[in-house]
Amino acid sequence: MVNTLLFALLSTVSAVQDPTRPLTPAPLADTAPAVVALGGQPRLQAIFSGGRPSAIVDGRLYFQGDAIGPFTLARIERQRIVLQGPGETLELALFPLSDHSGSQ
Repeated sequence: MVNTLLFALLSTVSAVQDPTRPLTPAPLADTAPAVVALGGQPRLQAIFSGGRPSAIVDGRLYFQGDAIGPFTLARIERQRIVLQGPGETLELALFPLSDHSGSQ
Protein backbone atom coordinates (compact mmCIF):
# COMPACT_ATOMS: atom_id res chain seq x y z
CA MET A 1 0.00 0.00 0.00
CA VAL A 2 2.76 2.46 0.92
CA ASN A 3 4.70 1.57 -2.24
CA THR A 4 1.65 2.24 -4.41
CA LEU A 5 1.03 5.59 -2.71
CA LEU A 6 4.70 6.58 -3.01
CA PHE A 7 4.77 5.60 -6.70
CA ALA A 8 1.61 7.63 -7.41
CA LEU A 9 3.05 10.65 -5.60
CA LEU A 10 6.40 10.48 -7.42
CA SER A 11 4.77 10.09 -10.83
CA THR A 12 2.84 13.36 -10.37
CA VAL A 13 5.92 15.24 -9.12
CA SER A 14 7.88 14.48 -12.32
CA ALA A 15 5.98 17.27 -14.10
CA VAL A 16 7.60 19.85 -11.81
CA GLN A 17 10.78 21.45 -13.18
CA ASP A 18 14.07 20.44 -11.60
CA PRO A 19 15.00 23.31 -9.22
CA THR A 20 18.71 22.90 -9.98
CA ARG A 21 18.20 23.32 -13.73
CA PRO A 22 18.92 26.86 -15.02
CA LEU A 23 15.93 28.77 -16.28
CA THR A 24 15.80 29.20 -20.03
CA PRO A 25 15.74 32.91 -20.86
CA ALA A 26 12.86 34.13 -22.99
CA PRO A 27 13.92 35.23 -26.48
CA LEU A 28 14.28 38.98 -26.86
CA ALA A 29 11.79 40.37 -29.35
CA ASP A 30 13.35 43.83 -29.44
CA THR A 31 16.63 45.04 -28.00
CA ALA A 32 15.49 48.68 -27.82
CA PRO A 33 14.71 49.83 -24.29
CA ALA A 34 11.05 50.10 -23.38
CA VAL A 35 11.35 53.59 -21.93
CA VAL A 36 8.48 55.90 -22.75
CA ALA A 37 9.01 59.52 -21.83
CA LEU A 38 6.12 61.46 -20.39
CA GLY A 39 4.62 63.90 -22.85
CA GLY A 40 6.67 62.50 -25.74
CA GLN A 41 9.76 64.41 -24.58
CA PRO A 42 13.11 62.57 -24.31
CA ARG A 43 14.06 61.56 -20.75
CA LEU A 44 17.55 62.28 -19.41
CA GLN A 45 18.70 59.44 -17.17
CA ALA A 46 22.44 60.01 -16.58
CA ILE A 47 25.37 62.27 -17.41
CA PHE A 48 29.02 61.12 -17.56
CA SER A 49 31.57 63.93 -17.44
CA GLY A 50 34.90 62.05 -17.33
CA GLY A 51 36.94 62.03 -20.54
CA ARG A 52 34.45 62.54 -23.37
CA PRO A 53 31.17 63.78 -21.85
CA SER A 54 28.13 61.68 -22.64
CA ALA A 55 24.53 61.29 -21.58
CA ILE A 56 22.01 58.49 -21.36
CA VAL A 57 18.69 59.53 -22.87
CA ASP A 58 15.81 57.06 -23.05
CA GLY A 59 18.17 54.18 -22.28
CA ARG A 60 20.78 54.96 -24.95
CA LEU A 61 24.24 56.55 -24.78
CA TYR A 62 24.77 59.82 -26.68
CA PHE A 63 27.69 62.19 -27.19
CA GLN A 64 27.66 65.89 -28.05
CA GLY A 65 26.59 66.31 -31.68
CA ASP A 66 24.58 63.06 -31.80
CA ALA A 67 21.01 63.07 -33.09
CA ILE A 68 18.24 62.23 -30.63
CA GLY A 69 15.11 62.00 -32.75
CA PRO A 70 14.63 65.38 -34.46
CA PHE A 71 17.06 67.02 -31.99
CA THR A 72 20.84 67.36 -31.85
CA LEU A 73 22.65 67.06 -28.52
CA ALA A 74 24.15 70.56 -28.45
CA ARG A 75 25.63 70.73 -24.92
CA ILE A 76 26.33 68.43 -21.98
CA GLU A 77 26.63 70.13 -18.62
CA ARG A 78 27.00 68.82 -15.06
CA GLN A 79 23.28 68.52 -14.30
CA ARG A 80 21.59 68.98 -17.68
CA ILE A 81 21.83 68.68 -21.44
CA VAL A 82 20.68 71.02 -24.20
CA LEU A 83 18.96 69.65 -27.30
CA GLN A 84 18.65 71.82 -30.39
CA GLY A 85 15.79 70.98 -32.72
CA PRO A 86 13.87 72.47 -35.61
CA GLY A 87 12.78 75.83 -34.19
CA GLU A 88 12.99 74.56 -30.60
CA THR A 89 15.56 74.19 -27.84
CA LEU A 90 15.02 71.66 -25.04
CA GLU A 91 16.87 71.65 -21.74
CA LEU A 92 16.67 68.32 -19.95
CA ALA A 93 17.77 68.26 -16.32
CA LEU A 94 18.73 65.24 -14.24
CA PHE A 95 16.74 66.73 -11.39
CA PRO A 96 14.05 68.87 -13.06
CA LEU A 97 12.89 70.56 -9.85
CA SER A 98 16.37 71.75 -8.80
CA ASP A 99 17.72 75.24 -9.40
CA HIS A 100 20.14 75.50 -12.34
CA SER A 101 21.94 78.62 -11.07
CA GLY A 102 24.94 76.54 -9.93
CA SER A 103 25.34 74.64 -13.22
CA GLN A 104 28.09 75.28 -15.73
